[in-house]
Amino acid sequence: MHIHSFSKILGLPLSILTVVIAYLSYDLDGYISAWVFLPVICIVAVYVFHGPIDHWWLTKYPVPFDPRLKTWLDRFFPYYQKLSDEDKRLFEYRMILYLDARLFKSVGAEQRDVPEDIKCMIAAHGILMGLYHKDYLIGDMDRVFVYKHPFPSPAHPYLHNVEIHVEDGVIILSLEQLTNSILHPDQYFNIGFYAYAEAFTATQKNIVFPEVTEESWYDLTDISGFSRELIFQHIGLNTVHLLSVHITVYFVFKERYKAILPEYFITLDRIFNPSAETSAQA
Repeated sequence: MHIHSFSKILGLPLSILTVVIAYLSYDLDGYISAWVFLPVICIVAVYVFHGPIDHWWLTKYPVPFDPRLKTWLDRFFPYYQKLSDEDKRLFEYRMILYLDARLFKSVGAEQRDVPEDIKCMIAAHGILMGLYHKDYLIGDMDRVFVYKHPFPSPAHPYLHNVEIHVEDGVIILSLEQLTNSILHPDQYFNIGFYAYAEAFTATQKNIVFPEVTEESWYDLTDISGFSRELIFQHIGLNTVHLLSVHITVYFVFKERYKAILPEYFITLDRIFNPSAETSAQA
């Protein structure tokens, strides 16, 4: 049997102990022993810290990876397909931990839970980006909100497809744009990689990223086929994070990026694929 929530296992005997102490210590005057507060305090602590407790447990005793999610990755996420068997196991392990540690909510008339396959589709971009890094949760970016279509927000009161708030630990995405970019990578800019790239570069302070220049927009267009204007349109914001655009193009159009921007490629490959031998160095 695989335990998904160790905090619930801890909470059950504590609850029983509370009832037992209360029952045995209850007297005719209606007083209950002060000892009852000990398990109650423990229950409160377990409730407050149930997330870290369950995450710690899953790192020690991971549950099997959902075969339905593996089927989705095999069919629709080519970056997973190209991993070695060992790295696929690491990817799946990290996916289990990530989905347990992060909150996903679908936003509409009301907030709803996000289906597991949609969570996987979104998280796969971040898992791949942090696959060879200790901080696979990507800092404190712990909430992902999903709209079906482009959305406005208080910070950007017009329709757009992606928004990041590092200070609040929030990623917001349009499911329509993300799905289209996965199914048609040559036609739609991938906001999944873009969102996690912006989060990754903002939270990984110990990594030296390349200093990209505005002149590189011409090369990005040659590599991806997306003009600067089209990328702005697909992101939907008035300003974009150029380094995150580079990282997105690096992942989606890796061979063309390597051929046209070899210096940037070497730096990014050392960051995101340190186990590989970068032939561009030759």
